[in-house]
Amino acid sequence: MRRRHALSIANNIAKRCLSSRLIVVMAMVMCCHSLVASVTAAFVSVHPSNSRRHLHLAGDARPSPSTRRCGKFRPSFHSNRHMMSTKILASATNSDDADITDDPAAVAGVTLKMAFDSSPVWGVADLSETKSERFTSPESLDMVHRLRRESSAVLVGRATVERDDCTLTVRRVELGDGKVQPVRVILDPSLSLIGGDYAIMKDGLPTIIYHLQTENLDETLKGTSDAVTFVGLSPSDLDNRSSICPLEVVKDLETRGLRHIMLEGGPATALAFLEARGVDRAILVRAPIEFEIPMPAHMDEDTMKRAGLKMIGSSVIGGDNVEYWTRDGLFWPNSDLPMWP
Repeated sequence: MRRRHALSIANNIAKRCLSSRLIVVMAMVMCCHSLVASVTAAFVSVHPSNSRRHLHLAGDARPSPSTRRCGKFRPSFHSNRHMMSTKILASATNSDDADITDDPAAVAGVTLKMAFDSSPVWGVADLSETKSERFTSPESLDMVHRLRRESSAVLVGRATVERDDCTLTVRRVELGDGKVQPVRVILDPSLSLIGGDYAIMKDGLPTIIYHLQTENLDETLKGTSDAVTFVGLSPSDLDNRSSICPLEVVKDLETRGLRHIMLEGGPATALAFLEARGVDRAILVRAPIEFEIPMPAHMDEDTMKRAGLKMIGSSVIGGDNVEYWTRDGLFWPNSDLPMWP
């Protein structure tokens, strides 16, 4: 009896000790959880941008700076140019809409807009015509002007200015209160536009022309508008001393506070940006016509994919088929694709 009684007492003591240990362990776990939550909340409240950036990079499959390149030039910068709303970030990992955001004010980077006919060569113009004519629908043209309105800069190559004598301003839609026309950006390596009678060179609106560095520019630029800024860059490739690196242009524009660049053409400039993997999203408009003698764009779906882009959807605007492409891991500015721009 005494032995059984002693065993019973020992068993009760052991149960109480185990229970106490469990209580202590549970208390420690709750304390640690509370401490981690407090520290996390404090960090997010003090460094919201750092938190957002971390979440973005964790799911961002964009190439590292070393894989974005122009010839032998390897950019050393990496600009996390695409900001996203916290609401989308919180659900991105578990959502089928991981490439969508409803925060258009956060749009940055480079948005390519190109229009083609329906031919297999992706024709951008009809070589049988002596003058370049618009071939997309009025609704698609309105979309182009909305995209200009949403951009801080509109970029084209020299040939586009020579061919179209374009102004690249917002005209078909209301600019909006407090908004200004986007800065026009032209890539003109040899300054071929100087001396020409082009509207964009004399309308007094802000314009930046990127060219290759050269000496004795004062005489060359004499008489040009004060609204035009000239920026000289080094050649992007020692083997091709006539080209400008698209990534150097984007980097310089960012230092000037121009964060969302609309790339409006022409095909050679667009291809240079695509080959440098410098395009973040693209809107491709395909008109339901086929040119008699199409001028090929020298690009196709494989070109887009090599540039790190994927098609996330399409829509029909005024009879034109519109494709939406984005860099893997980036977000479209509106969950309803045609609603942006």
